[in-house]
Parts: sequence; C-alpha cells; structure tokens
Amino acid sequence: MNVQDEIIELAMKGETLKKIKRSGWSLAGVDCVRQESVGEHSFGTIFLSLMISKLLLNQGEKLDIGNVLSMATIHDLPESLTSDIPRTATELGGDSFRRGKVEAEKESMQRLTEKSPTFGDWLTTLWKDIEGRNTLEARIIWGADIIDMLVHAISLETSGVSPEILDQFFVKTHDIVKQLGLKIVDDVFWELYKKHEEYATKRGVALSTITQT
Repeated sequence: MNVQDEIIELAMKGETLKKIKRSGWSLAGVDCVRQESVGEHSFGTIFLSLMISKLLLNQGEKLDIGNVLSMATIHDLPESLTSDIPRTATELGGDSFRRGKVEAEKESMQRLTEKSPTFGDWLTTLWKDIEGRNTLEARIIWGADIIDMLVHAISLETSGVSPEILDQFFVKTHDIVKQLGLKIVDDVFWELYKKHEEYATKRGVALSTITQT
C-alpha cells in the first residue's frame, strides 16, 4: 500500500466518525431532531485543546502543542470500528465491561494502525499517551473532551432539554476533572455548572449535589 492509500484509508475512518451518533445523549432521554456525531465532538475537543494549550503556554507551562492537537484529532478514532460506547453502558456492565471496552478500543486501534506503515507507530504512540493520562498533553485532551461534552449539554438545555436529564453528565465527570489537576479545566467546569444550575432553577428542577472544593 502506498502512502496515498494509507492517507485515504485513515481519512475514510474519520469520515465514518462524522456519521456515528453520540449515543449517550439518546440514552439520557434527549430527544433531538439531529444528534451530535462523534466527528463533531472531535472538532470541539480539538478546538478546546487548542485554547487550553495556548492559555497554559501563556502562563509559562512547557508543553508540545503539536502533540496536543495530534492527540485531540485521533482521540476517538477507535470508535470508527467500535462505534460510540457511552459511560452508562460501562457503568451498568461493571468492571468486566469496562475492561472489555478498553480491550475493544485497543484492538480497534491495532487494526487501524497495522495497515499503515507510515503512520501506524506514530498513531499508536499518541493513543497510548492519551490512555495513560500521565503527561500534561494527555490531561489536556481529557479535560477538553469533558468540557466539550458539557458545553453541548448546556447547548441542549438552551434549546429546551430538561437539566434533570443532563445532570448526570456533570455528576459523572466531576471527579475526573478534579483528578486532572488543571485549574483552567476545573474553572470552566464550574462555570458551566453554574449555567446548568440556572437552567434548573428556571425549570424548577432539583439537581444532584456536587460541591466545589
């Protein structure tokens, strides 16, 4: 396979992501005319990763912004083969299901990269960094991924979806945000949560209790 074919094959997997719907919203009971796709979510994650990285660089942090954007671009690539597996499914399935999801995504990435001698090793390295969540760059991706999801949740509330339905997305990501140790991500999380609370108050909806520490 020549490099042109490698690029086309990987790009077609990216094309697939544009068509795969983010199933977590449906499972939460959100009724939309057109659901957000994985590809659209990936763009949001890339955009937020760029802004977070620029801010941290301005604050004197040392990071590889090229690596950040590369990881943000491919962070959901395995879903082109596995489709979107929402957090709800892994919670209901327990440890065995969570391990199965990790293994399925690992196998998906292996299948995607083994056919690409030009890009395969590079993509695998990026993926392992994301999964390990050990570097600053990887933690930025995780933070951007969560913030994009919550921005979409607020967008849905603006369009009339009940905050009661969407509250779980804040509750389930609260601890992860705290563990990332990125002040800007934590600050944005709580700013979005305030908006979430405002919509809940307007609708007379009770929310789960999570507190800022």
